[in-house]
Amino acid sequence: MSADRDAGDATGSATPSTEIATLPRVLGLFSAVTIVVGSIIGSGIFLKTGNVATALGSFGPIIGVWIGVGLVTLCGSLALAELAAMVPRAGGPYVYLSMAYGRLPAFLWGWTEFWVVRAGSLGALSCATAIYLSQVVPMDGLQQEIVAIAIVVGLSIINYLSTRWGASVQNVSTVVKVAFLGTIIVLPFLLGKTDVQNLDPVWPTSASMGLMQGIGIAMVAVLWPYDGWINIAPVAEEIREPHRNLPLGLGLGMFVVIVVYVGANISYHLTLPMEQVAGSKTIASDVFKVLFGETGAKIAALGVMCSTFGAVNSNMLTGPRIYFAMARDGLLPAAICRVHAVYQTPSNAIVIQAAWTTLLIVVFYAWKDSPKDAFDGLTDSVILGGLIFYSMTVAAVYVLRSKRPDLPRPYRTWGYPVTPALLLLAYSGALLSILSEHWKESTAVIGLIASGTLFYAWSSRQPRGRRSE
Repeated sequence: MSADRDAGDATGSATPSTEIATLPRVLGLFSAVTIVVGSIIGSGIFLKTGNVATALGSFGPIIGVWIGVGLVTLCGSLALAELAAMVPRAGGPYVYLSMAYGRLPAFLWGWTEFWVVRAGSLGALSCATAIYLSQVVPMDGLQQEIVAIAIVVGLSIINYLSTRWGASVQNVSTVVKVAFLGTIIVLPFLLGKTDVQNLDPVWPTSASMGLMQGIGIAMVAVLWPYDGWINIAPVAEEIREPHRNLPLGLGLGMFVVIVVYVGANISYHLTLPMEQVAGSKTIASDVFKVLFGETGAKIAALGVMCSTFGAVNSNMLTGPRIYFAMARDGLLPAAICRVHAVYQTPSNAIVIQAAWTTLLIVVFYAWKDSPKDAFDGLTDSVILGGLIFYSMTVAAVYVLRSKRPDLPRPYRTWGYPVTPALLLLAYSGALLSILSEHWKESTAVIGLIASGTLFYAWSSRQPRGRRSE
């Protein structure tokens, strides 16, 4: 209780004299690891591989980008571990941004999470699940849209009824998806279906501006497969022994993800020639087709569906805790921070997230030419919004070391101050690449973030009683 009270004072937000709504600590270390792994491993390792191969065209730079972005993400997770262990409250980055920079940047994070990052992730992952289901049960675009919406609604109901149920779905799906990727890594070797000649060309013939541009495009593509590393922070309030389990869960989770991603890419490229990898939209099915024929392609589709389904659930589990924390601080209607009397879940926050995500899926399916285009459009928007606020969150480690040296830090960022700086440098380059390559989506996302300042200004002028009661 004292840690939570100190954290509440540190944010600078008003704390009501009455009892504050809190969430029970029901998740252990295994759940913490599976939230990290399950949040990260979803659709990207299956649907972004072709984008990376197209941008780079040679195996060395391709595997280098997957390793490099993984290490950069690990650097960010080390910084996040310090913040999460220091302030183990619901809301994650919202809480840290408020402490470091004030209420407006923290509000804009939550605003962007709701309208773009979280809802976009849920929509993209649901679309990916439907895309792979259509490999087993052929469906047209409208049918895939209905399936994607059904996934969002169904998982929302599970998480509404029980946090433990949501965590159980997460644990099972994470074990299955890691086992499936392990199968992709190992089987081509066991069945003798690998060919080192498929790795050609290993290196580009020369360094050029085109190569540098390709690296930038590939980095942006790989950021989506690694997105989700920040998802453990919003559920910190519900993790037992947070000072131990949060840093450990982040470290172990990131290690598993990097090993799996690099291993899967090596297997893809040893099994399929470069041009086939570059042209593939269903890489796992293509690999299994080489191993087992058409039946193998359908088996692979089921494995990918489990992966993307679990990632939807992970986002469903973590997202509402951000809106819950904002409402608890009076920045959103107080009804959003309601803890259900029976189920002990942030029930209203789950409902509004499901409603907006459903609408977003409908809009993108109507806007884009195909389900894959809808998926890519959603992921591009998510990455842009995430780059801005993930960078600010990691930079908060520097700010709070100076601003609040008095706060207890059970874990201190390994490699500080170098490791956080590496992420900030890499994310700055990726942000410039997105702004130049996807300026239409960028303009829309930045405009939406800017609109949050207008809402904040209006909300701040309302009497306190109207905002918190």
